[in-house]
Amino acid sequence: MANISVWEKLRKKLTGSYSEKLTYQLAQEKAEQLAAAKMAEKARLEAAAKKKAAEEAAKKVSKVEKVKAAAKKTPSQPVKKPAAKKPASTGKTASATPKKATAKPAPKKATGYNAKAVDGDGDGLVQDGTPWERPATPKKKSTSTSASKKKK
Repeated sequence: MANISVWEKLRKKLTGSYSEKLTYQLAQEKAEQLAAAKMAEKARLEAAAKKKAAEEAAKKVSKVEKVKAAAKKTPSQPVKKPAAKKPASTGKTASATPKKATAKPAPKKATGYNAKAVDGDGDGLVQDGTPWERPATPKKKSTSTSASKKKK
């Protein structure tokens, strides 16, 4: 800060201005103060922009977490149970432990087209589950009458 002497104060009262040297020093100080104020404002704005960007990123992450949490809570998805702990090893090899037998149904083999296929389950289709699956032909009712009915 420029040091204003008593002489400069008296000169200001009598003439209305300071000396050129003191006026120049005061102008430099004012310019420095303005530059410092601009830099401080710029730093404040940058800090505010960083803070806002961080808040938006946090908000976006929280939205993603909410969506993930909502997706996990849907009743249509099966709930995963924690894996059961394996018992401690007893020294037996893997081949010595019996394995559970799982009975899987054997897949139907396509044996080919059968022109005389019969609807065994009564669903109206013959050769079910094969490429030759088709509607069953209706059985014809016999029109011939038995001999006992004819004599009457």
